[in-house]
Amino acid sequence: MAAVNVYHTSVTTDNLSRNDILQWINTALEANFIKVEDLCSGSAYCQFMEMMFPGAIGSRSKRVKWNTKLEHEYINNFKVLQEYFKALTVDKIVPVEKLVKGKFQDNFEFVQWFKKFFDANYTAAHDYDPVAARDGQPLGSGGKASAATSGIRAPPAPRPAPPTRAAPAPTRAPPATKPMQQHQQKISPSVHRPVGSSGHHVDSHHGSHSHDNLRLQQEIESLQDIIQQHGAQIAGLEKERDFYYQKLRDVEVICQEPECESLPHTQKILEILYATEDGFAQPDQENGNGELDDANGLTVSSNGNGNGSALVGGEEDTY
Repeated sequence: MAAVNVYHTSVTTDNLSRNDILQWINTALEANFIKVEDLCSGSAYCQFMEMMFPGAIGSRSKRVKWNTKLEHEYINNFKVLQEYFKALTVDKIVPVEKLVKGKFQDNFEFVQWFKKFFDANYTAAHDYDPVAARDGQPLGSGGKASAATSGIRAPPAPRPAPPTRAAPAPTRAPPATKPMQQHQQKISPSVHRPVGSSGHHVDSHHGSHSHDNLRLQQEIESLQDIIQQHGAQIAGLEKERDFYYQKLRDVEVICQEPECESLPHTQKILEILYATEDGFAQPDQENGNGELDDANGLTVSSNGNGNGSALVGGEEDTY
């Protein structure tokens, strides 16, 4: 069994509009596709192939996922379509990766070709029930909506009438609240008997304020704990920074010793030590005497070799 191949149909004058395409699919398959993009599931193409070439791939046609919203199941449907094409020697290449993304242009171009392919191969030689073929499952993004808008289910729409019966509920609600109010009025004098009604409101406000104060106090204590933790982390990072700085300083001193200056890699090491990042401004050295960093006890001075600034340590820290 071989199908009639169709070529060069992407740009022709007899292409159908998107509405005509959807009407054709929904009528032929008794489906309810709302947008061309919904054809990205591939299920409609598989059912058209079974309609044109029944039994072409045997039981493998049962692997089609009819009402799915998952991309990996879209890919599964297009694999079934490719099996149809292979069995029927259809030369068309299916751009699965593009179609499953649900983009309009890709799906519109492919369905235009498929309509030409369908017209060239369908003979209507046998009766075909599309709904029974997919075991009554809906097809298309609006499958459930179509059933809800049918003439049979239209009468339940006026059933919003029962909410009018619920209208007496609000009338019953006030009696339910009145006993609560009366109960509160009975309790309030016993609890706040010396103060009166106005005093009762003041005490309730005081209670709410005390509750808010307690909550704020807990938040303050929590924030103070966080500040202490951050302070400890900063102190540890500063200590680690000074430790590694001293290591670099030792390397610099060794590279500046006379017996090491002539070594081939010494100059490269110094260039790495003195390299700066973009936007980094070195300390002002107008007088060439260097400036003292009071925080670290370090001076910045010229090393006389034109390689940048040399860092001269002050007091050494012991770790």
